[in-house]
Amino acid sequence: MLSYRVKQVAQMAGVSVRTLHHYDQIGLLEPAYIGENSYRYYTRDELVKLQQILFFKDMGLSLSNIAKALKNSEAERAQVLIEHKKQLQMQARRQNQLINTIDRTIDELLGNEKMKVEDLYKGFSEEKQHEHEQWLIDNHGRDMKQSIDAARTKIETDAVGGREQLIAQRMAELQDIESEIILALQGGIACDDPALDEAITRHRNWVAKWWGRQPDHPSYIGLSQMYQSHPDFIARYEALAPGFTEYLGGAMASFANRCLR
Repeated sequence: MLSYRVKQVAQMAGVSVRTLHHYDQIGLLEPAYIGENSYRYYTRDELVKLQQILFFKDMGLSLSNIAKALKNSEAERAQVLIEHKKQLQMQARRQNQLINTIDRTIDELLGNEKMKVEDLYKGFSEEKQHEHEQWLIDNHGRDMKQSIDAARTKIETDAVGGREQLIAQRMAELQDIESEIILALQGGIACDDPALDEAITRHRNWVAKWWGRQPDHPSYIGLSQMYQSHPDFIARYEALAPGFTEYLGGAMASFANRCLR
């Protein structure tokens, strides 16, 4: 079996030889064997274990707690790493949203085109609306297309008194709903807190006015995913409040998982 000396392992893992010696001394990571020359040798098994140690260390675990974690079954250790992966993915999304916000701030500072306050609550253009509808259809199939067609019919029915007036009224209602949710975000309320249920129910009812039916679990989840992944919505929500994209999407998903199953 291929083996590596302690210096080689240290270089591959990005740690010091002294660290590996310390791990050996406390029984956290012992070499596979000691050669006649008194050199420590590590095999693939030790390298995999070292990788797990570094992952756990990155999660903030102490060495003593890492030692306890390594005594768990492989399935239990895998589950811990899966949860850590989710946290890293969430952090990555937050970083991407922060980058988008910084880009818009740079544009404003340099005098480039920026989103006007009065435009935040205007409806998207017909072209953009079709693009968003197609995104939903592509990701959620024919049932979503039928819902969109029904929603278009309902809008025309509801807009007998004037389509622009109807849109203005509904966007004003949305402004009130989103303002309430933003206050919760800024007040430190977690996006999965049931305290948000009333505001999210209002949001779901608002969506239902456009769709002609109440969003069910999969469609409301799908809508939350579009909000968090489509650049048009990210730009709009981050202009309203930094972090609002993920917060609103998380609140919608939490509500759907708790109340719409």
